[in-house]
Amino acid sequence: MWCKPSRWMVSRSEDTGRKLPGFAGRHIGRCRACGEFARSSAALASRLRGERAAWLAGVPDFSLGFESDAGPAGTVGRAAAADKPASRRPRLGLRPLPVAAAVLVVAAAALVLFRSAPRAPAPTAQGRAAARAAIADLRSAPARLQGVLGEAESSLERERRVLEQSVTSAFEYLQTRLNIRIERKEAPKPL
Repeated sequence: MWCKPSRWMVSRSEDTGRKLPGFAGRHIGRCRACGEFARSSAALASRLRGERAAWLAGVPDFSLGFESDAGPAGTVGRAAAADKPASRRPRLGLRPLPVAAAVLVVAAAALVLFRSAPRAPAPTAQGRAAARAAIADLRSAPARLQGVLGEAESSLERERRVLEQSVTSAFEYLQTRLNIRIERKEAPKPL
């Protein structure tokens, strides 16, 4: 159960140089597989540190234009950089002051937006009367609705008839031009 987090902590301590947490150290002492992982990680890290100086010695010097930072010779001290573990800054958590400032900016923007947005004017007496008349007109719509639907249906019916006639005439044209006869053949005689 503790193998995966313990191995992760071993890898992290090898990468960053941090001290191994207590629970991971206790687990590595009890679990043979995790102990072997910790030993092999340490051996690998020490072997790679030893090979790094030889590898860096084979890399040619390139002038990158950072002479002011590198020193008088124009190269960074590789031996000092090779022995020093890479330092990483810890992640900074959210600080209360920037968060509060961001919340205040968002609140002020919302206030300005809602204050400056134009509002619809209240309906007048004439507007209310027109709305009531429209509602009354909608209530009486079923009497006239049948006529409107009948007109729409008749145009659709007309279009359907035109399409049927077009298909029929196209079929007749193809039949006369191609002269196709469809006949039924007799079943083959059994042997």
